[in-house]
Amino acid sequence: MQSSRPPRGNAASTRPLIHPEPARIRFARQPIVDGSVAPMGHELSFRWGDGPRRALPPPSPYAVSMLLGQSLLEGCLTHRRPGLLFVEMDAATLLCPIADVLCGALGVIQLPQAIPVEPPVTRRIAQLHARGYRFALAGLTSPTDERLQWLPMLSYLKLDASLASPTVWTDLIEIARRQGVPLIAERVGDPTDYLRLRALGLRFFQGDLITPAQEETPRALPSCDMDVVGRVYGLARQGVPHDALAMLAGSDPALVIRLLMLHRIYAGSDQRPATLADVLLRFPIDVLVGWLHILRITTFDLSSGGQSWSVAVREQIYNYRARLIVARTCGSPGELEAKVFDLYRRLCSREP
Repeated sequence: MQSSRPPRGNAASTRPLIHPEPARIRFARQPIVDGSVAPMGHELSFRWGDGPRRALPPPSPYAVSMLLGQSLLEGCLTHRRPGLLFVEMDAATLLCPIADVLCGALGVIQLPQAIPVEPPVTRRIAQLHARGYRFALAGLTSPTDERLQWLPMLSYLKLDASLASPTVWTDLIEIARRQGVPLIAERVGDPTDYLRLRALGLRFFQGDLITPAQEETPRALPSCDMDVVGRVYGLARQGVPHDALAMLAGSDPALVIRLLMLHRIYAGSDQRPATLADVLLRFPIDVLVGWLHILRITTFDLSSGGQSWSVAVREQIYNYRARLIVARTCGSPGELEAKVFDLYRRLCSREP
């Protein structure tokens, strides 16, 4: 008599812990060099995931959010490439919580040529500058550029070598020298321009002549539960304690992956947290709110298989917690949570 029991090897009888066939995402980086082995920085650029046929969008809040998530999380860029990250932001992005994630130790907020010189923008730059954030003024072509009124709050100036007339190069170099701000020659494509700028004393260069923009195509992380991310974001903005935020965030393993990766970026890999609440405590509140703002608009997946990995991890955590409680191996609720989080961290680890 033939048994109706399914074979042990039946894939349908188990839930995989590996996200099936993760998609690839794309972004680009262009090094800023000074002649040394390692670049002093990288300018990051958004790319559509379906190839180069689509026109690149301006640095809108959505494009910048996608770029930051793809480069820092999926791309693990801070652990693979030394140097500052230059990220261009328009006025709308600068004025929202997204700008808060690019702390001074991490990168430079690049102000494009089209950004308006208006009181709200100036106040926001001054506010972030007072908290240690760094700014670069991009697309300089004239010493009378209206944006130069922000010069006392700038850490870098970027001369557009493709558009600026050679007659104003010395004026811009003198402005940078008087203020003590490094001047970067960007969009360098002509060897003669490069040699002339070098002769004038410029040290930093960026452009296709130096190194073309390099495409990165890392694997996408599992998608987050947008309901959980949205609720954590709302509670964080209200100032809810970190332990309460951790209880809610812990219900979404894909969010935990990202929080652990961000912990390594902002707190360092040598500080191992004991609980998810410890992870959240390492973030300045503005940085945490900024990243939750980014994640709630960029980490969604409408496909039915997008949550399979998270479901499998939640089952593992639930069963492990239940076994610990039944075995009475933990002397306190804190010890129980620490042991559960240790397994959670190992399941969600994304070491580069």
